[in-house]
Amino acid sequence: MKLKTKDKLLNTATILFSKNGFYGTSINDVAAEVSVSKQGLLHHFPSKEKLYAAVLAQAANHLIDLITEIKTESDDAQTQLFALFEKMIRADEERLRVIILLMRELLDNRERAEQANKWFLRPFLDEIVAIVDSGQQKGDFVEHSPLAFVYHLLGATQYYVVSRPTLDKLYTREERKLHEQQHMAMLRGIIFDT
Repeated sequence: MKLKTKDKLLNTATILFSKNGFYGTSINDVAAEVSVSKQGLLHHFPSKEKLYAAVLAQAANHLIDLITEIKTESDDAQTQLFALFEKMIRADEERLRVIILLMRELLDNRERAEQANKWFLRPFLDEIVAIVDSGQQKGDFVEHSPLAFVYHLLGATQYYVVSRPTLDKLYTREERKLHEQQHMAMLRGIIFDT
């Protein structure tokens, strides 16, 4: 099935924004990758901010779908939380871009935060916090503030995922496999021993 121009622009923008960030990606960069004019891009997305908002909305929907999938697999909060971070760590290319976008949005957003009208990633964060709240009602995670706990886990996971290309160059495949097993064991310990 042939993608429509708008979808091509959105997919390309997702790749470029995840790779170069908001400030490192121009409308011209996106348009050139898709072989359309700047005016052609602006026909679909009237500004860089609107294009980025569409990218973030799509990424947020992807992440919400991931949580929905996890919730159908188990009703146990600890299992859900571990499954979420395990799927983030073992992400395919599309999910990896979404994770990088999430990290960039949480870190690169100082200037734009003042003018933001909509926070596309808030529902995703709220869903993870709701998992922790659910666990606390059953006696899990009771020593933690839900949002602080979520941020700690997100930070560790995102840092690990984003640094993977560097780690792949620094260590052998066997060492990397062992590192990933150890990382997963640490996450399991944090989630199930709290």
